[in-house]
Amino acid sequence: MSQRFRNFAERVAKDNEFKPLKNQLLNYLQKESENKYKNYPRLLEMMQSYWPKYKEGSRISYLLRDHYKEIFTFYLNTIFPFRKRDLKLLNPEAPTPVDFKLEYHYLYNLGEIQIIKVVMEKLNIEGKVEGILKRLLIFAVSSLGPMIEQVFGRPFAFQFSNIDAKTLETGEWEVIAIISAREQ
Repeated sequence: MSQRFRNFAERVAKDNEFKPLKNQLLNYLQKESENKYKNYPRLLEMMQSYWPKYKEGSRISYLLRDHYKEIFTFYLNTIFPFRKRDLKLLNPEAPTPVDFKLEYHYLYNLGEIQIIKVVMEKLNIEGKVEGILKRLLIFAVSSLGPMIEQVFGRPFAFQFSNIDAKTLETGEWEVIAIISAREQ
């Protein structure tokens, strides 16, 4: 089991019980990402180094489409504890200069699922494990918005258009989220 995932889940649960109410979960994950004093600036610098090529015409969605693997893998794997080998990013789209869409697949292993169950029991959190697994992924992605705003110079936000989860025969859970993003 991943100690990093356990620590992350415990911190999130203690702060907001995995609840999205009043943006508690989103705000916490944004702070969590900013607290990565070495890696947050590294990702910000990477995106800023790409920006001059896209700045004319404010084509933020094209930057995200062209560099989605580096940006989202770094963010979800280095800033957050989503394992790289079980994270798949598919079908990037940038229909306009300011609209972006990507499909995120994450396979929660048995250890991660057990960690969520233990944390829920320990802190007496009601709800379904499936719901928490979904929320952790979509709100972690959404928490990237403020960093993109720093690069882009305009408000930018993520919203999920579809999220699904299924149990595999192994007991693992695959969460599939289609998340769109756009200038606000």
